[in-house]
Amino acid sequence: MNAPKLWRGRTLDARSAERREQLVDVGVELLGTDGSAAVTMRAVTRLANLSPRYFYESFADRRALIVAVYDRLETELLTRLSTVDPNGDLHTTVRAALQICAAYFEEDPRRARVLLREPLTDDTLRRHSADRLPAFLRSVVPALGTAAGALIPDSEEALAVAGTALGGALVALYLDWIDGRLPVERDRLVDHATAVVLALAPTGR
Repeated sequence: MNAPKLWRGRTLDARSAERREQLVDVGVELLGTDGSAAVTMRAVTRLANLSPRYFYESFADRRALIVAVYDRLETELLTRLSTVDPNGDLHTTVRAALQICAAYFEEDPRRARVLLREPLTDDTLRRHSADRLPAFLRSVVPALGTAAGALIPDSEEALAVAGTALGGALVALYLDWIDGRLPVERDRLVDHATAVVLALAPTGR
């Protein structure tokens, strides 16, 4: 078997993967700062200093890049949420997950725009998560481990209602906070968000 061709010490596949990550980096900046309308092939390749052929080497179109940006940030958040200890009491577990989310968005407000605001208005991201729980709730629930069962109802109808209610409430809270319309300290925001989750969950009744 022939050894892979190298260019400046790297394989062609490695260079292609590097260009893809470079394009996603630019996508995070554009989508997180100016929204999905700003994510065009020309804008992305210009900022990445790459030719259009390299864009299409990694993505079929701008929509594929937008999804890749969303998936990267969601994966980062889920990785952080995986550190939550699911063996604590429900309040502690929920609060720990929501604290991680708040810190993640506070570190870089672009993340909140990509994961919370854009799925509300962008058809691509809306379709991307149409068959799942709302994006924000999907980020929280996996971190809850066994505690998730207490939050999510059994029936499909109740699941849909609870998911929409919880997701909508949390998205509104975090977006207003990130945008400065809710001037509270992060710990207080998390306290309020935790109260909202437990009040809307079946165990909150």
